[in-house]
Amino acid sequence: MKKLIALFLALLMLLSLFGCGKEPVVLESPENEPEVTVPEVPEIVEEPKILNPLTGEEVTEEIRARRPYAIMMNNLSAALPQHGNSQADIIFEVLAESGITRMLGVFQNVDDVGNIGSIRSARHYFIELAQGLDAVYIHAGGSPQAYNMLYSGVIDYVDGVNGSLGSTVFYRDKGRQSSGYAYEHTLFTSGELLTDHVDTLDSIRHTHEEGYEYPQTYVEDGTPDGDTAMLIRATYKGGKKTSFQYDETLGKYLVFEYGGKYMDGNTDQQVGTENVLFLFTDVSNIPGDNKGRINVRTTGEGEGWFACGGKYIPINWSRPDVHDAFTYTTVSGEALELGIGSSFVCVMPTGSEIEFLETAE
Repeated sequence: MKKLIALFLALLMLLSLFGCGKEPVVLESPENEPEVTVPEVPEIVEEPKILNPLTGEEVTEEIRARRPYAIMMNNLSAALPQHGNSQADIIFEVLAESGITRMLGVFQNVDDVGNIGSIRSARHYFIELAQGLDAVYIHAGGSPQAYNMLYSGVIDYVDGVNGSLGSTVFYRDKGRQSSGYAYEHTLFTSGELLTDHVDTLDSIRHTHEEGYEYPQTYVEDGTPDGDTAMLIRATYKGGKKTSFQYDETLGKYLVFEYGGKYMDGNTDQQVGTENVLFLFTDVSNIPGDNKGRINVRTTGEGEGWFACGGKYIPINWSRPDVHDAFTYTTVSGEALELGIGSSFVCVMPTGSEIEFLETAE
């Protein structure tokens, strides 16, 4: 009986709310009740990475701001192995007189490189290459043409033969002297010596000037849309041969010369590089030079080839002035993207032979 009474009372209440033609009651929020707002999630902005301008690898701001060292390295077969070459960010191989080549090893950071050498004498076109990278030039002696440039103040340099820092920055390798190397193949420096003695000189500017930019972009995979090149054989007009064999495991081209592996004497390991470039240019004898020295054009424009990731394409290069770095484009005019890592650049006389092979023989 009590349940029926409770049910009857509930029905009466519903009739009072909705019955008799009255509108249903709508309960609204008070006008002064504050609106509920959802807090905005702040957008996460990634800080731009600080990159080594010569390789595209991530570095500290202090290292990025440094001027690199451009170091003349002996490449006669009797002077091998070179030391420290595997840690160069860029290696330029260019003809010297008598059909031989020398290397210009460019290092953005020499802190942990160890021994570097053997060091050889300057040539004016190597100085021009160093100028384009705003580098400090390291050498031992030089041609008359090179000394004319050096003495004119076009570049900061350290000379292992005619310089006041010779005894502090350079040394003669006693192991080489005792094992029969010719005297001119025994001069070395090191990352530690350069850091301890050259980096402290007030007479040398040690960082790039504000606004300096190296005009090269890098991508994780720089493999071009080209033909396969597992083995590349390059013959300089004059006879010197350099070869590059692609190692898929390492993702690098391993370097060969003089019928063997191009080694780093510090590590006893073969030198490898992510990017290989061949730049064709004009080479001529210097009139009246009794040593057979040559001119190598490093400015203007020219053609070439680029290989990365086991593929290759034709390219064009340009360089308006000696203070500019090389810029590279595809034949359709697009900026060339290199793979992140080191580069080996063969600056070769027009007419030099390049052979691209699909398989490594």
